[in-house]
Amino acid sequence: MSVKGKLLLDVGGTFIKAGLAVGEDNLLPDSYFKVPIDSAGSSEKIISALLSALSLGRADAESAGVEIVGIGVCIPGPFDYDKGVPLMKHKFASIYGLDLRNEILKSGFSGVSVTFMHDVAAMLSGEMTYGSGASYKNVAIVTLGTGLGFAFSQNRQIRLSSSKSPAVPIYNLPYKDGILEDYASKRGFLRIYSEISHSSFASHFPESHFAAADGSLTVADIGKAASLGDNAALQTFSTVGAILASALREILREKRIECLLFGGQISKSFAFMEPAITTGLSELTDSGLLTHIGKATHIDDAAFYGLCKRLNTL
Repeated sequence: MSVKGKLLLDVGGTFIKAGLAVGEDNLLPDSYFKVPIDSAGSSEKIISALLSALSLGRADAESAGVEIVGIGVCIPGPFDYDKGVPLMKHKFASIYGLDLRNEILKSGFSGVSVTFMHDVAAMLSGEMTYGSGASYKNVAIVTLGTGLGFAFSQNRQIRLSSSKSPAVPIYNLPYKDGILEDYASKRGFLRIYSEISHSSFASHFPESHFAAADGSLTVADIGKAASLGDNAALQTFSTVGAILASALREILREKRIECLLFGGQISKSFAFMEPAITTGLSELTDSGLLTHIGKATHIDDAAFYGLCKRLNTL
C-alpha cells in the first residue's frame, strides 16, 4: 500500500535539485538527485531538464511506494507564482511567459496539486519552521550563490511583493561601479580573490587538487584554501562579510530583524565571513535588537521544508 507524498523541485541556474517527502514534512534524503539545467539554454533544453526531473522523481516515488499528490517548485523571480509563469529576462529567458504548471500537469501528473514559491522565500520559510529562525518573530536570510538573495519576516509573516517575490531585494543595491551582487555572490568572491591575490589560484596551490586543470576555481575552492590558512582566501571572505554588513545594517534596523541567517552553498564557509559580519553589525547586536547571526541550519534542505509547508496549506 502506497503512502501519500510530495515531489519537491529546487530550480537553480545550473541544476534542478529534487527529492521526495512523505506525510507533512518527512524528507527522504535518499531520494535526492540533481538534473543539469542551463538557464541560458533554449526552451526545449530547459523543458527537457524539467521533464527529466519529473520523470526521475516519479520513478523514485514508485520504487519507494509513494503516491505523489503534490508537487512543489521553488524558482527565482521575476515569476508569476500564482500562475506558474516565468517572467525572467536575465536567465530562463527562453521560457518567458510559458505556463510551467501546464507543462508539469500534462507530463503525467494530471490532477496533482502544483505550487510555486520564490526560492529564497521557501528557504526562509523552512528555517523559520524547522531551523534557526524557529523561535524568532523577525527573521532575515541572505542567500549566497550564483546570485544574491534576501528575504525577511515580521511577526512570523514573510514579507512579499505583489508578485510574491521577497519585498526588499538587495542584489541590485548600488555598490561601487555596479550593484551589490557584483561583489557578494559567486562572481564577487572570484573577483575579490583575484584582486587580493594578484595571481591565479593555481599559483598559490600548484599541487592543489581543488582547482580545475585549467586553473579555474570555485568559491568552494577558496573556502578550502581559507581552511588551510591562505591569507588571500581569508581576506576575500572578510571583505565580502564587511560589504554585506554595511549593505544590510540599515535594512535590518528598519525591519527590526532579530535573527539573521545565511544560506546558499557559499554560506557553508560562513565561519570565514562571520567575524567581519558581526563586527559590521555590532551596533545592532550591542543594542539588543539583533540577537542571533549564523548559518542556516538546513542549507541543503530548507527550501524543501518551505515547499512542504506551502503544500500543506493547499
